[in-house]
Amino acid sequence: MKKGEKMFSFVKYEKELESDYRRALDEIKRPEEIHKVFSEYAFKFLKMVKDDLDDRLKEQIKLIPEEENFKIDEELLDKLGDLVKKSDLMAILKRMADSAIHRYLKLKRDDERTDLFRIGDSSKIK
Repeated sequence: MKKGEKMFSFVKYEKELESDYRRALDEIKRPEEIHKVFSEYAFKFLKMVKDDLDDRLKEQIKLIPEEENFKIDEELLDKLGDLVKKSDLMAILKRMADSAIHRYLKLKRDDERTDLFRIGDSSKIK
């Protein structure tokens, strides 16, 4: 960004979604469900920023916990236009992704610990 160029901030929208997003993440019990909640809330945020986004574009937001990151497909990036570079939009999405990844990793660790204590097939226990 050039000196003196206007920067847009969408922290207000982030704050509006923050408690619902955290609550939704906390309610998840299986790691594979994290992706859905992240993309849903990330898209809600983007719709607050740019309300004319087509709902089918929600599928273009992907969480990549293994890389501790997220990805937005080209079509959605094109629709967001200059906002990607001239705002805090990507930083906010990164914070949302970080929260989701943190929850994902916690669930994975808990699941691995639980697997250690499972004893055979519980259907055989009478």
